[in-house]
Amino acid sequence: MSESMSQLAENKLILLYLINKMSMPLSNSDISLFALEKDYMDYFQLQQYLSELVDSDFLEVTKENNSLLYTLTDDGLDVISYFIDHISDQHKNEINVFVNENKGRIRAEYDVTANFFPEINNDFLVKCGICESDGTSLMEISVLVPTRQQAQSICYNWKKNVNNVYSSIMSALTSDRFPNEKNIEDVSSNTVIDDFYDEEEETE
Repeated sequence: MSESMSQLAENKLILLYLINKMSMPLSNSDISLFALEKDYMDYFQLQQYLSELVDSDFLEVTKENNSLLYTLTDDGLDVISYFIDHISDQHKNEINVFVNENKGRIRAEYDVTANFFPEINNDFLVKCGICESDGTSLMEISVLVPTRQQAQSICYNWKKNVNNVYSSIMSALTSDRFPNEKNIEDVSSNTVIDDFYDEEEETE
């Protein structure tokens, strides 16, 4: 294998190894931050490698708002397992350092989600969520709005004010004391009586 072909193969393996070590979808910008900072490749080479890895089914790409997210496929994981020795120890160490320094920041960005999707009737469905660091969902809300601008505003404001919004919603839902059993029984009894009289009136 020529030196250029060997370098090409290692660069692709570096990208696969990085995404695998991060254990979460990585955005194009985060991958670029690592690859360009370490001067492994230029921007255009990086985009070409990512595209070729997707075409080869080693990576899966999804679009969230305006960001491309890359995830390792089973085939990509197999490639890493088979050819990990083709990545130099220096590059593996640099990747491990980058992951340790940035994983918390990147995970925090994914803990708060806000996306919108066009509906058949030209409305937009907005889905917002917040998760704990282990991925456990704390809250999910869905809102239907008539315009793209409103959908974008909700996504922006959710991410910007998620702590305040979450606290306000939880406060509103839990502020009133739960009614005691006697009040529940009274409400139930009144409902049964009302239903009985309604049925009697219908039969007269």
